[in-house]
Amino acid sequence: MESKIVERLDFLLKPVAVYFADEKPLSFTQFEQGKRGCVGSMLIESSQGKVVLFDEETYGCAGGGVGLCFGDAFTRSGHPTESLLSTGDEALAALGKSYTRSLGRGERFFASPDLAEKWKTEFPYGNNPKKYVVFMPLIDTSTEPDLVLVFANPDQLSALLIMAGYLRGTAINVIAPFGAACQSIAWAYQQIVEEQPKAVMGFFDISQRGRIPKDLLSLTIPYQLFKEMDDHADDGCLTTEVWLNIAGRS
Repeated sequence: MESKIVERLDFLLKPVAVYFADEKPLSFTQFEQGKRGCVGSMLIESSQGKVVLFDEETYGCAGGGVGLCFGDAFTRSGHPTESLLSTGDEALAALGKSYTRSLGRGERFFASPDLAEKWKTEFPYGNNPKKYVVFMPLIDTSTEPDLVLVFANPDQLSALLIMAGYLRGTAINVIAPFGAACQSIAWAYQQIVEEQPKAVMGFFDISQRGRIPKDLLSLTIPYQLFKEMDDHADDGCLTTEVWLNIAGRS
């Protein structure tokens, strides 16, 4: 799929098309059933050219299942997520041995398990009616995806945030909720049905940020909004002298 935004912004990593689908692509990479894996790492794989497929048995971890809109995988798995995201416990310390990293003190994203539990109650658990979630490079797609995920630096994010409001005249067109590396997908999934969907910044999870260059964040964009932005890439801020002056800086 051709995109004026992609052409003009020249992203370091290829934008990823996200599909909620009932049909499998002809060829794809997939986690083994019952094996752990990071959905965030698969976003990177897809940005580098791979097609990746997930289903309810192969989303890698509870956080990945939640991020991919397979319902409340936290509760189904019985994983001590509230301890992991906060101050840890002995069970996590033992679990950490299988990850080759210490989890005993928790990730310290919240001050207590109760506050992490509060975050869990606010999370927008999606119940994807389709069988699969598919990632593939946007450039390789021939049909409109549900979401487009880009990895952007601060200059590119600034331009994208401006472009998201170009036809709206509204101030809040992008949101930045906390979540794991892949969980902006779930937040963006909720936006698909909105009359004026918002884009979702993500990849704030410092336990996974080492997977991408330090100056990048993700922006997950409902396709309706992405097309709106793309249709006006040739008459918006990307055509100004101000933008051209900063576009090529290192």
